[in-house]
Amino acid sequence: MNEAWRILDARIDAWIAGFFYILPNLVVGAVIALFFFGIAYLASKILEHGLRRANRHDLGHVLSSFAFWGVLFIGFLVVITIILPSMKPADIFTSLGIGSVALGFAFKDILQNWLAGIFILVRRPFHRGDQIKIGDVEGTVQAVETRATLVKTYAGKLVIIPNTDIYTHSVTVNTAYENRRVEILVPLGMGVVLEEAIEIFKNAVGDVEHVMTDPPVDVLPWELRDNNVHVRVRWWTKSQRAYEVRTRAAVVAAIKRAAAEHQIDIPEDDTISFADTPIYMIERKEPKKAPPPKKPKPAVQAKPDDIDEQQLHEPRDPEAEKPKRGELNEGLEKVPR
Repeated sequence: MNEAWRILDARIDAWIAGFFYILPNLVVGAVIALFFFGIAYLASKILEHGLRRANRHDLGHVLSSFAFWGVLFIGFLVVITIILPSMKPADIFTSLGIGSVALGFAFKDILQNWLAGIFILVRRPFHRGDQIKIGDVEGTVQAVETRATLVKTYAGKLVIIPNTDIYTHSVTVNTAYENRRVEILVPLGMGVVLEEAIEIFKNAVGDVEHVMTDPPVDVLPWELRDNNVHVRVRWWTKSQRAYEVRTRAAVVAAIKRAAAEHQIDIPEDDTISFADTPIYMIERKEPKKAPPPKKPKPAVQAKPDDIDEQQLHEPRDPEAEKPKRGELNEGLEKVPR
């Protein structure tokens, strides 16, 4: 027992002596850590402020964060070498050799999204406030972060799209230019005089608010389909979604009024709508109960002359099998299909 206490006491004394031995290194390491923390904070603020002045808010946020953590990592390596002089930064990277491979696979998607975000912010294919469409998502860009791009849809939902998807797929920027063209297709009867209808529609669409006069409104005979002449009405307006929606609604109403005033035949759609088709409920009749089964008759052995040779060689196909006449098939023609 005394021997155990003696060993424990010697170990504690060694720990205390070792602590006081590296105490100067700890103090210097703490000072160096505070110094690097200040450098990291200052570098991140300078980057963020400078890029904000250049109207690059998202890029400033990403690069300032990267600079902050990069300087802190360098400071960590310096502090480790001060506290533990026997350990070198090269030894740290060597000891993390196997683990770095596993970490690389684990954080592959994160690194890809981060690099894609950097490329997007540097090249700037779109900006904050731009209205874009990628796949089935369409809305306004709220921000580009290190991992994803935030898009607010026109229905008021926030969609988080990974930067890799944006960088590797086609993106439609609806507000890249100041104006854009909108078009609708209008069917006309075969008896309509196209020249008169085109002139009437041009005047009606040109009077709609927010429809530009330069470029002018186009009304073009486009195709013959379903015994009708389809004309394409095209006009230019501002590129924001709100102008497209408002002008489209106003143009449709203006064309409808002009057609009614000048008696221009706009044929009705002959497509069957299931919403307008009446549905009749048929009361299902209970099937008749089958009579009790009769006692099976003793099987009669078939004679060789009664066997059909074709049945012996044809494979049995359940889908091609014909129903046999008998009691189980009676009344089936009365069951509603």
